[in-house]
Amino acid sequence: MQLRCLSLVALALGVAASPVVPRYDPATACAVVSSSASAFLAASPKATPTIDAQLGYDCLTSVPLHATQATTLVEAMLPFIEWQTTTAYLKDPPEGYTEPAVDLKAGFAAVLANISSGVYETEYQFQASLWKVVNSAHDGHFRFLPDLLSKAIGFRRPLPLVSVSFDEVSSPKVYSYRDVLLSRNSTFVPSALATINGEVASKYIEDLSQLGALNDPDALYNSMFFSPAFAAESAGWQGYFAGSGRFAWIYPGANTTITFENGTDFVVQNKAAVIGNFTGVTDGNSFYQKFCVPTTTDAVASATATPSNTTTSATPTASTTSSTVVIATGYPLPVFITPDQQVAGYYLSNSNVAVLAMISFEPTVPIQWQQVVDKFLAAAKADGKEKLVIDLAANGGGFILQGYDTFRQLFPQIVQDGNTRFRDTPELMALAQTISSVFPPDFDPYTSSSDLGVSLWETVPNYRYDYNIDNEHFSSYDEKFAPHEYYGDNFTNIIRWDLNDNLTTINETYGMGEWITGYGPRTNFTQPFAAEDIVMIYDGYCASTCTIFSEFMRIQGGVKSIAFGGRPSTNGSTPIIQAVGGVKGTNNYGYSYITALASAALELNVSAAEQTALLTPLTNMLPYERSTDTSLNVRDNILPSNLEDGTPSQFIYEPADCRLFYTPAMMANVTAIWEAAALATWGGGKCNAGGFPASNTTYKRSVKKHTKREMEVVDLGFETPERSEAWREKFVMNFPK
Repeated sequence: MQLRCLSLVALALGVAASPVVPRYDPATACAVVSSSASAFLAASPKATPTIDAQLGYDCLTSVPLHATQATTLVEAMLPFIEWQTTTAYLKDPPEGYTEPAVDLKAGFAAVLANISSGVYETEYQFQASLWKVVNSAHDGHFRFLPDLLSKAIGFRRPLPLVSVSFDEVSSPKVYSYRDVLLSRNSTFVPSALATINGEVASKYIEDLSQLGALNDPDALYNSMFFSPAFAAESAGWQGYFAGSGRFAWIYPGANTTITFENGTDFVVQNKAAVIGNFTGVTDGNSFYQKFCVPTTTDAVASATATPSNTTTSATPTASTTSSTVVIATGYPLPVFITPDQQVAGYYLSNSNVAVLAMISFEPTVPIQWQQVVDKFLAAAKADGKEKLVIDLAANGGGFILQGYDTFRQLFPQIVQDGNTRFRDTPELMALAQTISSVFPPDFDPYTSSSDLGVSLWETVPNYRYDYNIDNEHFSSYDEKFAPHEYYGDNFTNIIRWDLNDNLTTINETYGMGEWITGYGPRTNFTQPFAAEDIVMIYDGYCASTCTIFSEFMRIQGGVKSIAFGGRPSTNGSTPIIQAVGGVKGTNNYGYSYITALASAALELNVSAAEQTALLTPLTNMLPYERSTDTSLNVRDNILPSNLEDGTPSQFIYEPADCRLFYTPAMMANVTAIWEAAALATWGGGKCNAGGFPASNTTYKRSVKKHTKREMEVVDLGFETPERSEAWREKFVMNFPK
C-alpha cells in the first residue's frame, strides 16, 4: 500500500490542477511567512494574518522529514488504535455500507514502511499520508490531526458555494452563494458552475468531499456548501469547499478556476490564514522545532480529576430573563432560546406548526437546555400548536444524556434502550480487572469520602457501574467483560446507562447536574405530540449524540424524517437518501483520557505483570503532544434489530422517509426549510423522493388566531460549569466541524 503525497488533494483525488503558480524558494518560504505575519500583526494586532495559499503550502512542504521521530509517533499511536471498535467492520463492510472498505492496520503499516524506505521526503508528505489513513475510516470519532497540518496554517477558498434547485423539482446545481443571495432581491439571474479546475463542478465537489469524515456520500456532498444552520452554530461558516472547519488543513491549490454555464471564467486566488506564532521561524527546520517538537507537558488530566467548585445549581433559583441575544442570520425570532442559542423553539407564522431547532446537544449549562425544551413544548400545546418540526441540521452531537432527556420529554412513557458495547481488547480487560478489583465489598459511592474511589467507581471499567440489557446492574466482571465474538472480533456484553444513579445525573461534581426526564422527580410528564405529528429534518451532518436521539425517535418513537439536499441526479431519477450521515458511535475517548485511565490503574499498584505490560504503552503522551485533536470511537450503538448479528449502527443504511431539495430561498431564510418540511409531511406536498401519505393534510397555513409571544431567553443565572477532562470524556460526544 503506497501512500505518496504532494498535496492532500492530489493524494486523494487525481483531479485537474489549477493553473500553475510559481513556487516560493523552499529555503526561505517559512521566513517569508514569518515576516509577513509579523508585519500584518503590527498593523492589525487583533486580526489573523492572511497570506497566499501557495506561500503557506511552500512553507509546509519545506519542512524536512524527521524519520526517526515519525516512526516513533506512529508506533506510539498503535496501542490506542486498538480501542477503535469498528476496525473489523471497516476491513470488510457489511452490505449497505456506503463508503469504501479500509484496512486501518495495513494503512498504518504502509506509513511505517514508507518512512523506512524513503518514500516521504518531507514532514508534510508523511503527516498528510497519516491523516489520510485516519480519515479513510469516515468516522467522526476516529481522529488524529497531526501538528504540522493543524498548528500553523489554515487554507481558505474565498468562494462559498450552494447546491440548490430553482424550481424545487429539477436536480440541484452548484452556484456561488453570493450570486444566489444577489438574485433574491434583484433581476439578476445567476449562472450555475459548469466546471471547477476543468472538472464537472458536482463531480469535483463530490470527489473532494471524500476527504471528509462523514460516512455517507450525500451527507459529505452537503457539507461542502454554505448552510444557515452551520453558520448559526459556527460563526463565519462558509462550507468545506471554502475551507471552513476541518477542510482548512487541505491545501486547495494556489487558485481555483471556475467556469460558469454561461461561459464566464473566474479565477479565485486561494488564501491561507497564519494561525500559529511564527516568531523565530526562519526555515523548515526551525518550523519543525517550533510546531512539531513536544514540550514538557502536564496536559493529561487525571482520570479521577473532578471539576473545581462552581456556582451551578441543580435546582433553578434565578428567574428566567429576556436577556438580549443576537439572532443568527436567516433565523426568525424564537419563542424560547438558551443564551448560547444551541436550542430554540419557534412558531411558523399563521400556522399550527411549532419548530424545535437544535444545532447541537452541547449547551453551556445543560439544565438551561432542558428548561427551554420543557417550556417550549408546554407553550406550544397551550397555544394550540398541533405539529412539531424538529430541525437537526448542523447537529454534530454534544452531551450524551441531553439526547436521552430530550427524547424522554417527547416520549415520557417510552423507556429508551441505548444498547452499547466496547471492543473487548486485552488492554480494556487489563484496565477493567485492575479497577474492578480495588473496591471492598462494603464500598458505597454515595457515602464515601474518597474522591478517588467515587471517580473510579463511576467509570465503565468498573463492572458494577452501568446497566445490562435488562436495566439491571452487572453481577460480576465476567458478565460485563467476558468476550462476545462478532465479525471475527471480541466485544463486551451490551451496556446501558444507569440513569437511576444520582451520581450520574443530578450530582454536580460527578454527574450532569440535572435530573434526566423519566427519572427522579421528572416522571409525571404527558406526551406533547403524537408520533405522526412530529417530523425530523436533516442535512446529513447529524452525528454522535444527534444519532442517539434520532435512533430513539425513529425506532422507539416511530417518528418520520426528511433529508434535504444530497448529490444531484445523474440518470434522471432521484433516489432517497439517508437522514443521518455522521458517526453513529455512542462514546469517544481522546488519547489523553485513555492515558489518564491507564496511569490511574497503574498507580493503584494492584496490576499483575501482564496487566502492567498492557497498560504501560497507553501512558505514552507523544501522540497527544504531536496533535491538536485525537479521538477514538470506543462504544458502538447496537440497534434492536441487530442484537443477534452484532452489526453496529455505523454500518446500517437507514433511508429517510422523504427527500427535498434546497432552494435559493432556504439559503437566506430557514423558515422556508421548515415550511417545506411541514407542507411535505402534513400538507399534501410532494417529496423529490419518498413521501408521506397523501391523505395527511392536517397542516394549517391560514390560522386566523396566531398567538404572539415575546422571545424568552431562558437564563437561570448560572455561571458556566468548570468541567474536568474526565467529565467531558464521559458525558460529551461530538463531531467537531
